[in-house]
Amino acid sequence: MNEDPLLYSKSCQMQKFDANHFLDTYFEVLNLKKDATILDVGAGDASVTLESLLPRLPNFKKLVVSDKSKKMVDFARNRFHDERIETVQMDIVDYNKSFKGYFDHIFSFFCFNLIPQVNTPQALQNVFEMLKPGGNFFATVIVNVPFFEICDSMTEENKWPPAMVGYKNVISPYRDSDNPEEKLTCFLKDAGFDVQFCKYEERKFTYGGLNEFLDHGLSIVPIGKVVSQDERAKFVEDFKEAVKKCSLVGIDERSDGEQVHYFYSVLVACALKPV
Repeated sequence: MNEDPLLYSKSCQMQKFDANHFLDTYFEVLNLKKDATILDVGAGDASVTLESLLPRLPNFKKLVVSDKSKKMVDFARNRFHDERIETVQMDIVDYNKSFKGYFDHIFSFFCFNLIPQVNTPQALQNVFEMLKPGGNFFATVIVNVPFFEICDSMTEENKWPPAMVGYKNVISPYRDSDNPEEKLTCFLKDAGFDVQFCKYEERKFTYGGLNEFLDHGLSIVPIGKVVSQDERAKFVEDFKEAVKKCSLVGIDERSDGEQVHYFYSVLVACALKPV
């Protein structure tokens, strides 16, 4: 994944849109405790934490904002001015054991779709161990997005295989599942959770033009590591053409500019650690 926090911060409108939607829909069932200890896993640049999660939290004792990218954590650290909030570099697949049994609530927005299937059981087991008995885990997980189809197309055409190597690491393990809800539910139950709900939802987000959508794509594809500056312009043009051909993208040409409709699917789940 691209580790450019400034670009990610600029282009994560969809992530905030979805976090707001799912928090508004399910917040009451989370039963957040007063003076709770809370963890946000895979928070990236902390835009979702800051703009979607934090305003909804009651009086909390501690909020830990984590990501495995040092660049993202360093960027996020400068966005908080509250002594109750701590930013931590942590890979949920190999977490800090000092947090065992520490949290009342753990949130994760669009992080677990970035974890390869082989590592998912360990990651969920780690979440389970970090929760106090009676604590809960709330997660949104991408199933499928146009980005996957776009990158498939560019890779299959053999124009940009070196540039697209990194995208294989961000393909959701639920993308090709006939029953993604059941798959995630099984992972959660195997980790020891009581699953309160796990639901599949089809979603749509509208970008204000192709360039705005392109920023979203480039915030994910780590092309800067593998594409020279001379090749970048050509890559961007090919990416735009792949977007126009994508079956999960609709482009409206309007008098006031174009709109890009982005169709995707998400799992939302809440699971409880038994007392």
